[in-house]
Amino acid sequence: MNEDSHISKKRIFGATVTVVIVILLSKISGLARDQIMAGYFGLNYDVDAFTWAYYIPNLFRILFAESLIVAAFIPIYSLYIKKKKDLEAKIFVNSVTNIMLIGFIIISTAIFILSPQIGMLLSGISGNKMDMVKFVMMNRIMIFSLVMLSISGLAAGILNSHNIFTVPSLAPFVLNIVTIVFVTLLFSDLGIYSMAIGVMAGSLLHMAIHFPQLRVSKLRYRPIIDFKHEGVREIFSLMLPILLSLGAVQLNNSIDNFFALSLGAGNTTALTLSWRVANLPLGVFSVAIITVLYPLISRQAAGNDIKAVKESFSLGIREIGYMMIPAAAGLIILSYPIIKVLFEHYNFGPGDTAKVSSILIFHSLGLVFFGLLMILNRIFYAFKNVKTPLKVAGISILVNLLLDWILIRYMDVGGLALSTTLVALFNVVVLLVILRKKVGNLGTKRIINSYWKILLSALIMSGAIYIVWKYVSVYAYRNLAWLIAIMVGIITLGAAIYIGMTVLLRMDEVKFVMKLLGGLKNRSGRNGGDNDR
Repeated sequence: MNEDSHISKKRIFGATVTVVIVILLSKISGLARDQIMAGYFGLNYDVDAFTWAYYIPNLFRILFAESLIVAAFIPIYSLYIKKKKDLEAKIFVNSVTNIMLIGFIIISTAIFILSPQIGMLLSGISGNKMDMVKFVMMNRIMIFSLVMLSISGLAAGILNSHNIFTVPSLAPFVLNIVTIVFVTLLFSDLGIYSMAIGVMAGSLLHMAIHFPQLRVSKLRYRPIIDFKHEGVREIFSLMLPILLSLGAVQLNNSIDNFFALSLGAGNTTALTLSWRVANLPLGVFSVAIITVLYPLISRQAAGNDIKAVKESFSLGIREIGYMMIPAAAGLIILSYPIIKVLFEHYNFGPGDTAKVSSILIFHSLGLVFFGLLMILNRIFYAFKNVKTPLKVAGISILVNLLLDWILIRYMDVGGLALSTTLVALFNVVVLLVILRKKVGNLGTKRIINSYWKILLSALIMSGAIYIVWKYVSVYAYRNLAWLIAIMVGIITLGAAIYIGMTVLLRMDEVKFVMKLLGGLKNRSGRNGGDNDR
């Protein structure tokens, strides 16, 4: 990791601090949005209708925009930056922008027209209990958010390639806050439709906040499309494998949601809420690490620096384990009180809490695998190897379908979450074996040495918080204030025990946390950051 790579270790830590702060704000605001939705509307078919109406444009956005940008656009654009081919970069970016605009307008229009047919399908799966009219109305309100959020994804890819991470990470926070404002103001008059209107307004601002900082790229918009451009042809050659491989997670989620819809009212939303809670530590720490490391890994791969790629991979895989294993343990032990604090009010009752908390246990078991899968996929894409993840992803879809069908017979909706975890484990194991065969030793000894220390520390932490919670839980349910205070105390105690154990075991990974905390302290007294310069 040298200056020729455009970003030093010091800047990796500095950038990660900022990304962690901003993503944390985004995730917390997302939970606040979900709290309001659950509290105002509960778990029922009307909320399921919104969940599906939002899921469809969001699915296309992730499949086409985020997947292509992360896996294809950033490596190609980063190479143009490294080689200082400014004219080539301008033609490439403008061509991709215009192709995306035309493509997503066509896709959005098609979904808008076909909304009644999609609604009939979903209503049929629910036993004709989900309100098709509400689904169609909300889907049509939100569908053109696909265009705006896709352009946001492209803008984020450009900024990340220039080592600017704050604004792209802040955009979801803006979307969530705008949605919260609209729901709070309009829910009494418009009901569940206020969620859809809020999402559409938030999507507009989500896109707009990227534009001011795009000046760092020195790019100017031009209405051109050069299909013969080398970079454009390369993206098209990578598009189908990338869509299928990175989109496999989303396709698996779709399968899960179809099964959940067939199990009764509120199950689709319950599954979604559980995933949102599990995704808080995953989105804050794993995504922050990968967001900062991936452009670096792409440049190292472009320079065929295999040793540097292995070092970056080892850093990422160890830090993900360091963060995700204790987070998973905490969520499993405290799943019920966490869901109670977050969602149980107004129309969201104790039965809903029990359902979502049981699902959360099975989602939490897979946190470390979800994080590892993120970085493994990106290692392959950095080398422009899309076929291997594609084959593994294709098999995983079949595995997920089979597991869903089997597990819901014995575990109801919780079986869908367990299936998701098992599929992630399957993907990680297969990709690790293949990657080791292709590039050689991945620093396995160092990774194993870190992981046994992580597991030991997490086990001791888990024992402590389980015992403490067992004795104080009788006082925790007196009122919400008591429950929140006790939960904060237990989480703080668990974090202190875990970090203390890793310090005693002299883990290298603890240095990352110390630098992270040091960065937080230093940034509290000043504005800005190196990563945006």
